[in-house]
Amino acid sequence: MKELETLGYYEPGFFHLRLNTSSNILDLNNLFNSGQNKQLSSTFLHEYIHFLQEVTSTNGLLNGYFYIDLIKDINRKIRESKNIKFKVPVEIDNEFNTKAKMELNEVYRGNYKLTSYAKYDFYEKETTEIIDKEGKSIKPTKFKIHYTDIQTREKKYFYFGHTCLKEQIAHSIQNAYAETEHPDIPYQIAEQIVNIEYPNFGGANYKFIVALCDSSLMSFHPAQMFFNTIERMKKENFSPKNCKEIYDFAFKATMLKGEIGEFTANSLFEKVIDDSIKQYHNALKSPIFLEIYDWLNHILIQAKKLRLENPDFLCNLLDSRGNLTDAFYDIFRKLGSPFFTNNKNEGGFVPPTNLNKKHSRPFQLLVFKEILRVYFGEKSCSMINFCKL
Repeated sequence: MKELETLGYYEPGFFHLRLNTSSNILDLNNLFNSGQNKQLSSTFLHEYIHFLQEVTSTNGLLNGYFYIDLIKDINRKIRESKNIKFKVPVEIDNEFNTKAKMELNEVYRGNYKLTSYAKYDFYEKETTEIIDKEGKSIKPTKFKIHYTDIQTREKKYFYFGHTCLKEQIAHSIQNAYAETEHPDIPYQIAEQIVNIEYPNFGGANYKFIVALCDSSLMSFHPAQMFFNTIERMKKENFSPKNCKEIYDFAFKATMLKGEIGEFTANSLFEKVIDDSIKQYHNALKSPIFLEIYDWLNHILIQAKKLRLENPDFLCNLLDSRGNLTDAFYDIFRKLGSPFFTNNKNEGGFVPPTNLNKKHSRPFQLLVFKEILRVYFGEKSCSMINFCKL
């Protein structure tokens, strides 16, 4: 999202990490070990956490799945129209449930305005209605956050979703690594909510906040799981002693229901990651993409093992002094990095250590982003300068 791109950003679904700097970032060892630019290395860490969220959480995987489905649906619509030419932006309808899927994705993501200083007041639930291609009514719950804009003293509201959870996690870890200022919304509002709704949770420990937000991403509807878990904690007077207990509590007696069935948090994650591997396999069958698929397949297999064996791994990336731990470096060796670039379009990536088939074109997934941009009305390609290099 554009408003979150000041220092850097991560493009979910396309495995691209961008740092808005002209500095050379190809040598990550130098970036993290020289100590010359802690802000730059902390921004890389923030965006790298978004990469970890994409491959190790149910919500992150479903987002990637959503983009592939979106391209397939629009491609099918264009092919079946049998017209040589098509207009952009492409009209979105429910012929293949595209409109309904986009509306549901918006509910899960949330909708907010960047706010530097906010004071959380309270939340309320709203039910919205989405109609699918069969005329069936889907009624997901939206979580309306009421807050005070400290600068204007105005009472405002927004809809809480997975973006706030993901940014809270990344901010909390980045801030422990190197003190960092971020706007309250979306980066810090989840922590405010927890501290007001359940002060006994122990929110002063940033790792507890990370654990609660991360466990909420292991569901179809992360905001719903976040608030449901808080209400259960209040009811049961839950007081965690460590991060693992938070994951255990969040997943305990929790059945996640959706169109594809009923699951525990772990069984849902296993199904979604297995389906994602199949989805990427079907989308990347062309010979030019086979090495990319091998890379993604390897990453997702490693991510599945990491999440199931160490559900609280995000809480162990830093030690008590804010330094990167051996656990972080072990994860980095196993998963590698996404494709990363600076604002000069100088890029690179670190493949997983045990990846047998190394490839040299990690940028290929950005082609799919450009296809979507065209479908939604863009008339230029943002990769032109990169491809000229």
